[in-house]
Amino acid sequence: MRRIIPFMFVFVLSVSVFAQNLQLKKGIRTPKQFTEQKIAIEPEKATGVSIVTPTPSKTKTSGIVNVITLGTSANAYGYGYWGGQKTMVWADDTLGIITNLHRMGPGTSPPNLSGYLAVDKATNQGQDVSDWTLNYQVSAANESGTDVSRYPQAVIYNPGGNTDLSKVYVAYFCPNLSNAGTWGGYNYGVCNWTDQTDSTKHMQWYNPPPYTYIADGMTMTHKGISILCDLDRDFTNPSAGVYMGDIIMNRGVWNDVAKDFEYTQFLIPLPTLDNMFPTDNRIAASPDGNTIWMVTLANNDGASQTGAFKNFYPIMQSSNDGGVTWNDPIAVQLDGPDGIDGIKNALSDNILTFIFGGTPPPRDQIGYTTTVDCDLVVDKWGNPHIGVAVGVTTLDQDYNFYINDSCLTVFDIYSQDDGITWQAQKMGSLKTFDGTFGTIAEYNRVQIAINEQGDHVFLTWLDTHVDGVTTNTEPDVFARGFNLLENKITSNAGADNSNNVTYLSEVFQMATFQCTSHYVFSKAGGGHIIPIVTELLTNNDDVLPVTFKYISDFSYMPSDYTIESTNPPFPVGINDNKKEMTLNAQIFPNPLNGIGSLTVNLKQSGNLSIDITNLVGQKVISFDKGFVDAGSLQFTIDASRLQAGVYFYTIKLNDQKYTNKMVVE
Repeated sequence: MRRIIPFMFVFVLSVSVFAQNLQLKKGIRTPKQFTEQKIAIEPEKATGVSIVTPTPSKTKTSGIVNVITLGTSANAYGYGYWGGQKTMVWADDTLGIITNLHRMGPGTSPPNLSGYLAVDKATNQGQDVSDWTLNYQVSAANESGTDVSRYPQAVIYNPGGNTDLSKVYVAYFCPNLSNAGTWGGYNYGVCNWTDQTDSTKHMQWYNPPPYTYIADGMTMTHKGISILCDLDRDFTNPSAGVYMGDIIMNRGVWNDVAKDFEYTQFLIPLPTLDNMFPTDNRIAASPDGNTIWMVTLANNDGASQTGAFKNFYPIMQSSNDGGVTWNDPIAVQLDGPDGIDGIKNALSDNILTFIFGGTPPPRDQIGYTTTVDCDLVVDKWGNPHIGVAVGVTTLDQDYNFYINDSCLTVFDIYSQDDGITWQAQKMGSLKTFDGTFGTIAEYNRVQIAINEQGDHVFLTWLDTHVDGVTTNTEPDVFARGFNLLENKITSNAGADNSNNVTYLSEVFQMATFQCTSHYVFSKAGGGHIIPIVTELLTNNDDVLPVTFKYISDFSYMPSDYTIESTNPPFPVGINDNKKEMTLNAQIFPNPLNGIGSLTVNLKQSGNLSIDITNLVGQKVISFDKGFVDAGSLQFTIDASRLQAGVYFYTIKLNDQKYTNKMVVE
């Protein structure tokens, strides 16, 4: 559902091994509450540093990740701010290129240099310093300062099937200062990969409603649709952070004549309980570009409250037409009798005893909440995957959770049936939660990436593992992979743990404000390289110039996936190239209520069998049809005796199989 605004604007426009044995610290439970909306800030202290054109450099120690020095920014703001905007790093596996968007700097000449935008860009997956071009300017600012760029995001536009870098563009979005010197409008545009003169910059002035501010999510689909989502707020007092109950959607379509995007802006209603401001809002598309999902961390009273106090949970919305129209919100029930077993069973009895100060209540009676930020990808089957940390809702206040060692868990929360049911795969436990750098609060920045084929996902996050340190002030990047085809997650030297990516590297315990690319790179032998950029502060001061550091070679290979997931397997046997498929099948109707039909299409003859299983793998219907000829066959499915829920039907022909999901109402 959406509400159209009569407004349109156009663009002329080696895995290191580090044992992660967390232990619960003795002492007082530490709660963390979030009830206020993030408000943009900007430092007043000038750096007085002359303009510097950095030179790429690389450090490497045997067995430790490569760290390549990238460009600079005048201060930490943008990358460092309440979890950051997250879509600053974007990789294109087809061309092997990658960009890192940031404000320019350091320096005070020209006066608005920090309001300029640049990308560090690389070919050859950015593996060597010679592959990089740094501080490639994509946007300038005028002398008045009203159009300076703040908190930017950017993606790569690469036309389908293209291999020519001269046809590649960087598309960006960011707030400007057109609202009397504070945030209240958009800058947006494109810049060609090889020709800086082939660029555009446009301004949407502060002209509410809606009040555009600092957007949380941006994506580019493989059909060339650029989408930015923003949270609508009360423009009469933006610093109060009053939520207006809508998502501002900006949908851009490429104009090949103008070499620019044409954007349409509209609102998608998403009211929340007590007008509570959401803590995060992210968007992503499936590899084929057909399915788009959006996640908002909030409380819309759509999930049943477990316990006496309110919490945040993911609220999902989807589009099946490239973001033109949107389905109604789906609240993800984390806890209670209808909650996600993977979440309810993640914490040990020991930790729950610590949290509750004695014998804990039954697990179905424990409330759970997400923390303040998340990330999103969509797999090859159109399933959403939310990377997020979850903890126990505290016992004395709304929107409060415990942050002690091991009390927060990082999950991949996903659905295989369009949001009807949800699974949670535990990916790691957090030792710390927040830390402060100058005036900036650093959280775990849980992010999730995916390969171009959409069958492997990767989670990254920040955590501090230093004895005696209980805050996230000496962060490393941690990671874990999930092979959806084999339903396995990675191990750490055989143990059921995540990996410390930055262990003993140049940015060891200094990997502040990390940003992971939405897409990963392919690696020979079936592996994947996860592109990660961190921001190195000067003297731990957020106002001084910063330097970006690229981790170029952190990877997972097929042999790293050794831990079996206990969740239901993903549909397998589906060939991405359907023209080459030997068999496929479809149940109609689906969802099914009573009698339905199963159509099986075969391109060759053979021995055919059909099995329908429930979520725990038990066969509920089975056919052995023996030898059949090629062609289209139809079978009757009687689901009248099946309980409502999600099932999987598997068609086997000789040594091949096709699996898909079936929903019974």
